[in-house]
Amino acid sequence: MTRIPTTITCALLCCLELLAHPGTALVTDLHNNVYFAYWGGTWKLSSTGKVERVHANDFHFLAMDVTGRFSDAKLPDVLRISSDAGKPALYAFPEYPAVFHTDGYLYLAPWSPGRIRLDRLKPDGQKSTFVDTAIDLRVARKPGRHEGGLLAIASGSNDFLYVSDGASIWKVSPGGLTAAVAENIGVSDCAHDLPAELPKPHIRSLAVDANGNIYAAAIGCRVVLRIAPTGQITSLLRAENPWSPCAVTIAAGDLYVMEYDNPLAEYPADGRPRIRKITQSGQVATVQVVEKAKR
Repeated sequence: MTRIPTTITCALLCCLELLAHPGTALVTDLHNNVYFAYWGGTWKLSSTGKVERVHANDFHFLAMDVTGRFSDAKLPDVLRISSDAGKPALYAFPEYPAVFHTDGYLYLAPWSPGRIRLDRLKPDGQKSTFVDTAIDLRVARKPGRHEGGLLAIASGSNDFLYVSDGASIWKVSPGGLTAAVAENIGVSDCAHDLPAELPKPHIRSLAVDANGNIYAAAIGCRVVLRIAPTGQITSLLRAENPWSPCAVTIAAGDLYVMEYDNPLAEYPADGRPRIRKITQSGQVATVQVVEKAKR
């Protein structure tokens, strides 16, 4: 792992205040090591329980290139965390969520209020707009409901992508067609002890398992939702005050969840994350509680 400090502009920081507090980056590698974005860099939780910062940067989104197809690619505004050789390779993104998809391409979800927009990047560096369509006015951005642009993206089976703007979830076909999975999601057991300015359910992260179940970290309700292929929505995991889930990922059939003790955290001293895991058998365990960073 390299350790090169990275800076970002004031304009980008202003954007991140809207998009990425607390951080929503959570990925795993083939060895069940967990990587997450926390204040001051990219952190690694090893399978043995050791926590260390592996890179100093201010980026808030992560994606893992499992195939290594992008090992020689020149990706503008993207930070390669892993060394230049080998695969899989870990990348950090400053402005918006991204995913290396099953079709071999990299998909970016640039901030575009009121729209479902995805850009596609090929290993040779060629970039194009894959999807750019308006969100139905009936479920479009509403004050106090959600922020209006895509906040989460995940790769699913059969080359389908899944995206969320915080209030709804859509799937995107290999041909770029969008279809609603769940719109204006309501959570009957949504927590009522969160700050009033935090939207509900405010989905910040998605993961999809091999059976087509979608998992959504609803930070505005202190709950992880499971959306079955039939469309049925259930509350899979609740977090007790002060914790609330902000990121999910799947590894070896187990679901990893990152939660923060302050859902509005903007600075290191404002909050800290913990990592929990739900096994395939349904057992829940706290893998790690990270010490609060210092200013």
